[in-house]
Amino acid sequence: MYSYPDASGLNRQREQRASNLPGAFAAMGISLALTGAVSWWASALPGIDAWFWPLLIVQLGLLLAIGTVRSWSKNADNLSLILLFVFAVVEGLVLAPITAIYLASSVGQAVVLKALAAAGATFGAGAIYGWTTKRDLSNLGSILIMAVLGIVISSLLNVFWLKSPVTDLVISWMTVIVFTAFTAYDLNIARDNRFGQTAGQIALSLYLNFLNLFLAFLRIFGGGGRD
Repeated sequence: MYSYPDASGLNRQREQRASNLPGAFAAMGISLALTGAVSWWASALPGIDAWFWPLLIVQLGLLLAIGTVRSWSKNADNLSLILLFVFAVVEGLVLAPITAIYLASSVGQAVVLKALAAAGATFGAGAIYGWTTKRDLSNLGSILIMAVLGIVISSLLNVFWLKSPVTDLVISWMTVIVFTAFTAYDLNIARDNRFGQTAGQIALSLYLNFLNLFLAFLRIFGGGGRD
């Protein structure tokens, strides 16, 4: 026979889900700060760009570990946060060569500030919509994932074949649209935590959304300023 949770059980579940959000936003902020600090520090290291592919493999492993942490750890809540912070440090190392390019001039530094402001405003708009809308956005998940795959494939084709600045600009704006939608989707899901995510897992999604928005705006604003 099936058993149904009573009202008090549902209320406790909602409270537990809601309590994950402040921790998730705090973890996201810490992760972004770690990435920025490590990226700035590592930008002065000689040969850091040679570590791109090994670091990328480490990142993929960390993403897999964070995504599946409930299946192999009894202390998933705390461990997912630790893995997220490690991921943020590795991401800072990956971004160090880009940081070095933009921080080398006052123009580049201004571009970084503009990109941060634009990413913050766009992320905030997506988050507010996802949190306040009465619509269930969970059906957008597969569409957004396919859109991200399309962006990745298009970016690779442009880097290795087309090498078109116009195409890069179009891809950058598509990235802004997709990850703004992803932010709304993730907040909509996290509001009720339908998937039972840990604070670290929610924070990872929000962190990646903000980071991709920032990098997209960095390309949009700095396309001609890096030469």
